[in-house]
Amino acid sequence: MTDPHRPPEGVADGAAAALSSLCLLHCLLLPLGLGLAPAVLGLGDAHGPEWLHWALLALAAPVSIYALKRGHDLHGDGLPWKLAALGFGLMAIGALAHDTGPAEQLFTVVGGLIVAAAHWRNWKARHPA
Repeated sequence: MTDPHRPPEGVADGAAAALSSLCLLHCLLLPLGLGLAPAVLGLGDAHGPEWLHWALLALAAPVSIYALKRGHDLHGDGLPWKLAALGFGLMAIGALAHDTGPAEQLFTVVGGLIVAAAHWRNWKARHPA
């Protein structure tokens, strides 16, 4: 019997991947969108405040943990956990590297892609072909 209060399988992976994508979009699009803003509006930080990186990580991590745990309980594959840990570690390094130039974007983008890959792997392990 299924629990009516529990979201369907795969919803948590989708939500976690979407939140990781928000980190990716923030890193790629915010600097682009605000590229001219410092000159026009007198803004000093085109990457947003440092706290925003940590807030996005704080939102994405619990959803990822939930999705990965549910997946692991079903399929037992530990690789998604390892990939997600690596990805979140790289994103944290990106947050720590705030205002250091391209290192911030590099770590955040690569980390976000690895977390997305972890959720893809988790989803594939739940739904073998």
